[in-house]
Amino acid sequence: MKRYMPVAALAFLYFCTAQIFFSIGQHNGIITAMIFPSEGIALAFVIYYGKWIWPGIFIGQFFIAYFNHMGITPSLLIASINSAEAVIAVTLFNRWKLHKNLSEYRDFILFAMMIVFILQPFSAVLSNFTLLSFGIIAGEDMFLALFHWWFGNVMGQLLYAPFLLTLFTNYKQINFKEYLLIGAVFGAYTHALIGIFQIHSLLLMLILALPIMIYIVYRRNIAYGFFLTVISSNVLAILGESFIVSDGSFNVIDYDLYVLTSIVVVFTSGIIFDNQKKQKEELKKIIAQEVQKNKQQQLLMLQQNRLAQLGEMISMIAHQWRQPINNLALMHQFIYSKYKKGSLDDKTMEYFKKNAKLQVENMSQTIDDFRNFFKPQESKKEFFVSDVIEQTLKIIAPLFEKYKINIEVSQKTAAHFYGYQNALGHILVNILNNAKDALLERNIKDKKIKITVEKREEEVVISISDNAGGVDESILDKIFDPYFSTKNEKNGTGLGLYMAQVIALEYLNAQISVHNSEEGAVFTIILKKVLDEKIK
Repeated sequence: MKRYMPVAALAFLYFCTAQIFFSIGQHNGIITAMIFPSEGIALAFVIYYGKWIWPGIFIGQFFIAYFNHMGITPSLLIASINSAEAVIAVTLFNRWKLHKNLSEYRDFILFAMMIVFILQPFSAVLSNFTLLSFGIIAGEDMFLALFHWWFGNVMGQLLYAPFLLTLFTNYKQINFKEYLLIGAVFGAYTHALIGIFQIHSLLLMLILALPIMIYIVYRRNIAYGFFLTVISSNVLAILGESFIVSDGSFNVIDYDLYVLTSIVVVFTSGIIFDNQKKQKEELKKIIAQEVQKNKQQQLLMLQQNRLAQLGEMISMIAHQWRQPINNLALMHQFIYSKYKKGSLDDKTMEYFKKNAKLQVENMSQTIDDFRNFFKPQESKKEFFVSDVIEQTLKIIAPLFEKYKINIEVSQKTAAHFYGYQNALGHILVNILNNAKDALLERNIKDKKIKITVEKREEEVVISISDNAGGVDESILDKIFDPYFSTKNEKNGTGLGLYMAQVIALEYLNAQISVHNSEEGAVFTIILKKVLDEKIK
């Protein structure tokens, strides 16, 4: 049953469209130089559905021939020839591996060549010899009949087959209310050009119609363009009296050239625009892939930076714990000494209990401080910049004290900010560690780092300077590049300053820059007040 419906629909469309066009155009029996739409409909159906639909062509063609006063035998023969033509078409189409939506130049060129040089010569020659054999056409009319059959069928297939194939293959992407509305408006426009503005030149009609077709193809897709071509060709055929030539006949050749030009322009523009869209989509995919790669690489860098920070953190924790551990060791010796002397009493045990607990709490607090400092924040919040600096210095203090690095903080105003507090802390740690490494590498005796905070109109500016002698001017513009480091591999990953810049841009909408002063490098962090929308 599923196959009967398409076959019946094809037979009905084949017969009805032929009869309609015969009623409005010039023809000799079933031969016409005007567009013969039935052939295009048949070709589209057989390519889209497959060879099994050929009975619809056979039935439709048989009734066309029979209703136009031919006998049963020639009608059967012509129906058989047209059915065989359809089978040849789908065989070649599949063998050449053409796309049903005619999405490439190769598809349309081979499709058109198949129609012009194979299908219609086959159909025209055999069908006209059949008509000649049964005396339906005279011998002297044979060559003209051959041309008319060939030309009318070629035009019908070039117009209607692409129209239906692009419709069938793009129907999911088409808004049919819009599709039909655009067709109706364009049909009314074409009718107005002829009926109201009295334009009787097909060349002028072409000039006025093509820009609209091209624009619609650009805005929508090629299926819309072929639909408008079908609409305009039908309107011109119905209003054929407006294009009568001197002998009183319809200007068939100019009409067919109008349609052929429209087909070629619509297809060419459609392919160009479609390729542009494909290139854009491909470019978007490539960009998305590269962005994803960059994100993955950035995550890897972040992980490497965190591992480097983890090493620093462990070193800092070790320094923080050294004093409590020493105190616990001394208390242990004290208790043991009391025990040996036999003077271990309740007062001594209470002293040990109280002080040991205090040392353990200090060690636990150190862990909490580090954990909270390095824990990523899920949401923004309001904070004072001075609090972040204080917390950061508390974390790094033991390590910097070990190397006798003096850190001075100068804050002229109590600057507050809205954002990710820990992100700013990470940036400060990376920059301060970079300054520490520079001071140690150059064996500076009086090691100094100065942190300055000030507000400039709508910005909060944090400056971190050292007295390590500055950065070589030749590498100053590379200092924020990933994996760039002036230290050897054992002492540096080249990610600290890069990650500081990434965190600043992505989490704080901040800017980081560096320049040299007389004493050393100066890193400047600019926090834009635009993030401060929740602070009143």
